[in-house]
Amino acid sequence: MQDVEEEFVDRPDQFEKLLSDAEKPLYDGCPNNYTKLSAIVRLYNLKAANGWSDKSFSDLLVAISDMLPQPNELYTSMYQVKKTMSSLGMGYEKIHACRNDCVLYRKEYKDLECCHVCGVSRWKLEKNKDTNKKSVPTKVIWYIPPILRFRRLFRNDTHAKNLTWHATGRIKDGMLRHPADAPQWKTIDILYLEFGKDSRNLRLGLAADGMNPHSNQSTSYSTWPIILVNYNLPPHLCMKRKFVMLKMLISGPKQPGNDIDVFLPPLVEDLKLLWEEGVECFDGYRNETFNLRATLLWTINDFPVYGNLSGYSVKGYKACPICGNDTCSKRLKHGKKICYMGHRRFLPQAHQFRKQRKNFNGRPEHEKASQPLTGVQILESVSDLHVEFGKGKGNISVDGTWKKNQFSLICHTGKTYMCIIILM
Repeated sequence: MQDVEEEFVDRPDQFEKLLSDAEKPLYDGCPNNYTKLSAIVRLYNLKAANGWSDKSFSDLLVAISDMLPQPNELYTSMYQVKKTMSSLGMGYEKIHACRNDCVLYRKEYKDLECCHVCGVSRWKLEKNKDTNKKSVPTKVIWYIPPILRFRRLFRNDTHAKNLTWHATGRIKDGMLRHPADAPQWKTIDILYLEFGKDSRNLRLGLAADGMNPHSNQSTSYSTWPIILVNYNLPPHLCMKRKFVMLKMLISGPKQPGNDIDVFLPPLVEDLKLLWEEGVECFDGYRNETFNLRATLLWTINDFPVYGNLSGYSVKGYKACPICGNDTCSKRLKHGKKICYMGHRRFLPQAHQFRKQRKNFNGRPEHEKASQPLTGVQILESVSDLHVEFGKGKGNISVDGTWKKNQFSLICHTGKTYMCIIILM
C-alpha cells in the first residue's frame, strides 16, 4: 500500500477504501491472513497467468463466494475487480480513433463527432437505421502509460537492484553478452554523459507487429500490440513475461500500415518526457529519490513493419534501407519479381566469391559496400515531403524511398549520430 499512497493525494477517500480492503479479512476466522484485497489480487494473477476470459472469471468468483462461509467480502463480478485493480495503477486509457486511421480523438479533437480529415462519423451506425449509436466508437486503441509502471518497478527493492545489473553485475570482457556491450549503448553513454552516468536510467526497445486475435484464421482481422522491452535487466529477466510491457493495443480490422504514426503520439509524448526532463522516482534498493530518465535505443520488428515505423519504402527497386538509391536490383523478365543481387559488395575486397561468375550473375563484383545514410541525408530527403495520414490517401514517396517524415529513424555510428529524431 505504500507503493500507491502518493498516487491518491487528490483522492483520500478512495485511498481509505483501498486501505480498508487491505486490512479487512475475507471472512471471519479466515486462515492464512487472506484479506479482501489480497484475495482479489491473487485470483486476478491466476486469471492473467492462465488466460481466463472475463466471463469465466466472473463465474468462478460467484462459485467461490458461494463455497466460502457467509457472509464474506469476495467480489462476485469482473467489473468490481477491474475497478479495484485500476485504482492500484493497473488502469488504461481508451482513445477513440477515426475508422480510416486519420486522427485520434484526443486533445483538441476529443469532442469531435466526425473526422475533420475524411468526414467519417466517430460512431458506428445502428443496424437498419441511419442514426449513429454514440456509445459505440468505430475504432478504439488501448493505451497503458509506462511511467507509472517504471515507478512501481523501482519501488520494489529487488527489481530496483536488478535494474542496475548492467553496471554492477555484468561481466565486462569485451564479449557481446548483453545490449550494454553493444556500440549503440556505449554511443549514447558517450554522447550524453549526464544520462549515461546514472545506471538507473532506462534503455528501452519498442516491438510492434500484427496478430489475429481470433481462433479462426480464415477471418481477416489485424490487431497491433506495441510492446516496450527493458534492457537494464539481466538477460534471464528482460524477456520474461513479467517485465515485457504491453503499452498500446491498436484494434483492427485493418492493419495501420504507414498510418501507424497516428496512433503513437500518446507513447511518444511519455517517452519524450522521460528523455528530456525525466520524472521523480523512489529507489527502494538505495532508499532515495532520483530523477528517472529513459531512451529508446531501437525497434524490434520484421522488415515490413520496419518500413511502417521508419517511413522507408521496403518494396520496389530501392528497397534496401542501407544502400538506398544505390540498391542493386533487377526485375525478372519471366518471374515478374524484383531480385537483389548486389550482396557480394559487402564482402572483403579479396574474398573469393567476388571473382566468381558462374555461381552468381555472370560478372565479377568490384563495387564497394554502400555506407548507411546519415541523419542529415535523411532529413534532406524528407524535408519537402507532405504527408496526409488515412486510408486511401495515396501518399507519394520521395524517389521511391521515403513515404513520410513524422517519425524519421536516424542511424548513428562513429562521426554520425545515433538516436530517434521525432518531427512533429
